[in-house]
Amino acid sequence: MKTFRDALRQEEFVITADLPMSPVTTRADIEASLGKLRESVHAVQLIDDREIVGHMSGLAAASIVLQSDVDPVLHLTGRDRNRVALQAELIGAAVLGVTSLVIQRGEKMPAQGGLRGKGVFDTHETRLTEMARRVGEESGHVSPPGFLIGTYITAFNPSEDWKAKRIAEIVDAGTRLLITQPCLNASLLERYMAKVVERRILHRASLVVEVPLLTSSDEARNYKDRNPSALIPDDTLSSIVSASDPRAEGIRACAGMISTLKHIPGVSGANIRHSGTADDVLAVIAEAG
Repeated sequence: MKTFRDALRQEEFVITADLPMSPVTTRADIEASLGKLRESVHAVQLIDDREIVGHMSGLAAASIVLQSDVDPVLHLTGRDRNRVALQAELIGAAVLGVTSLVIQRGEKMPAQGGLRGKGVFDTHETRLTEMARRVGEESGHVSPPGFLIGTYITAFNPSEDWKAKRIAEIVDAGTRLLITQPCLNASLLERYMAKVVERRILHRASLVVEVPLLTSSDEARNYKDRNPSALIPDDTLSSIVSASDPRAEGIRACAGMISTLKHIPGVSGANIRHSGTADDVLAVIAEAG
């Protein structure tokens, strides 16, 4: 099995997709999705309960994914765990054979949502990255060079004198994978990437763009409210909302963005962010060529 870590080094463009889970997701559900995705993606992204609904742990899902000969990218945040629990998760991931992680401090708990709970936030992103780097290099469970460690960054329309200071800092700390927020705005991303390339950061890290797949009018209508940082033109959302077949229009928009990304200097790949099915992901990949 080629890992995502290997694919980033060897492939011109990589494709990953979220593996959506809910409180009722079973092992059989995951295996069925992986059976369809196995030949079409380089890895699946195991999100750390973004909607706070209390689904299967990422570590348990990673075990199922690895047994299905697909590489998992395990997301880990400090929102729900203190440092002791985070280290236990990291060691567990290493023992299982996980080689790619996405590290975040985590978002504040919403006032209303799926589960009531208090955020922990016992450590910040840089310290958690250092912990992951140390476990990956020193535990003896992860093949050299250790974990591929990623985190999220925010793409925007940069000024002429933008220095990309934060990106340089997180790369200095050991991050080797940068993932943008959801984006369907190709022109803005091209301007952002031109500056990132100009700053000569990408010789030490790869950058993947998260591309949202919206398959219903309701999802498109409310997307920016739920994801304020998302870079999606209003006319794109309107097209999906008003389409006679919103799923087909959402697939077209997602596939078109991925096709464009393949020609933007500095972009190493795309992650299809979605809450739908493996069939939706396969439709996007087929249309994107």
